[in-house]
Amino acid sequence: MEICMGVREAREKLGDRVNAAQYLGEHTVIERNGTPFAVLVPYEWWIEQQDQAGQGTLAP
Repeated sequence: MEICMGVREAREKLGDRVNAAQYLGEHTVIERNGTPFAVLVPYEWWIEQQDQAGQGTLAP
C-alpha cells in the first residue's frame, strides 16, 4: 500500500507513518507542492532492494 501526503502532514504524522512502514509494510510518498520529494519505506524492504541491486547494505 502507498500513501501520499504533503511535507506538513508528514511532519505531523511522522510517528504514525514510521509505525505503518514497520508494522503494516506501507510506503509513504512525501510531496512538496504536488511533486514527490521522498519516500518512507519499511527498512526490510529497502534492504531487499539494495541486495537485489547488488548495492549491499549500510553498516548498522
